[in-house]
Amino acid sequence: MGKHPLTWGSVEAFVEAMASILKKPSSRSPFWFAAYRGPDGRRVQKSTKTTDRKLAMKLAFEWEELASKGRAGGLVAAQARKVVSGIVEMATGEALHFATAADYLKGWLAGQEGATSPATFYKYKQVITEFISTLDKQAKLPLAGVSSAHLTAYRDKSRSMGRAPGSVNNLMKILTSAFEQAHRDGLIPHNPGKAVPRLKDADKKRKAVFTLEQIQTLLKAANDEFKGLILFGYFTGLRLMDIANLSWGNIDMEKGQMALTTRKTGRELLVHLHPDILDWLRSRIRGTPKAFLFPDVNHTSGSHLSRAFSQFMERAGVVGELIRKKTGSAGRNLNGLTFHSLRHTCISAMANAGIAEELRMEVVGQETGAVHKVYTHHESERLRLATASIPGIFARGGGA
Repeated sequence: MGKHPLTWGSVEAFVEAMASILKKPSSRSPFWFAAYRGPDGRRVQKSTKTTDRKLAMKLAFEWEELASKGRAGGLVAAQARKVVSGIVEMATGEALHFATAADYLKGWLAGQEGATSPATFYKYKQVITEFISTLDKQAKLPLAGVSSAHLTAYRDKSRSMGRAPGSVNNLMKILTSAFEQAHRDGLIPHNPGKAVPRLKDADKKRKAVFTLEQIQTLLKAANDEFKGLILFGYFTGLRLMDIANLSWGNIDMEKGQMALTTRKTGRELLVHLHPDILDWLRSRIRGTPKAFLFPDVNHTSGSHLSRAFSQFMERAGVVGELIRKKTGSAGRNLNGLTFHSLRHTCISAMANAGIAEELRMEVVGQETGAVHKVYTHHESERLRLATASIPGIFARGGGA
């Protein structure tokens, strides 16, 4: 059996097919360059970013193997990740780990605990758990494999459950934040959440405000603690759970002021108390600084207390227009009048009294990104007068 003669051309072809390393005389780079055939079959030269000859040779052979599998159509995602991880480990001594979508999102969620309020963390946990469940088996995809289509599917599923467009948009905002963090950390090339359109609420209606007569009706029907909740809601514009968690330590009766940190934004507020609130406080037995103003409702969850207040309003005969009727498993009826309407009523009352918008927002703590101020007497007086502009409910000299 004859042998093929060894020619210089065959030697050149053999060498050309092999990966090799070289130093470029025309380059000032101290690094070795790897020469190998790329996935398209053409010869390429690429810097190894190392001066170690042995490591550079290993990298050249790894790149050649990766390109060869690509040319043969045998390069699958898992295999590619394994090879790339091996290359990084050779170069840095540390393996490159490719997190699955579920692993990354669970890790992101864990990082939010303690950095957000318990209520916010609970909402984050709900969203992440639901999204991973929606991904199902695809939750094992690498993080970069999650596309806008996956997030759109979650958005549409949430809507089909009866959630309002605004609620769905809030869920999507949380997911988008998680993927934005991954993008900033260089784990994904782009944020898939930014490509998902937010829902429009064509039937959205503005929540109503209470009339003075309606507030008086509620006060007559309320027990002592609900009476206090209504007064604080109407005259301060604070959210329900911020009021429910107040203690006597928050109150300075001598100055007619209250200091607190809001649950939702973590903002420190100095609130001037309306004379009607001060009358109600004087009718109470003052406790220690740690004693709650509303001990009967303090340990009640926000959702339960909100429902309890809505049921109380129905019994008192004070109801608003039905904004949304329940549909789906996650839907609920939404009335135009809720406890939160007291916040709108407070702002509206100051607007009707001619209080400037920026001052109204300052009174109810809506100044975005603001932190606690050391108020000058002039600033404090402006806030006191803004609060005093809200029409009182009782004749001076007595409470309800």
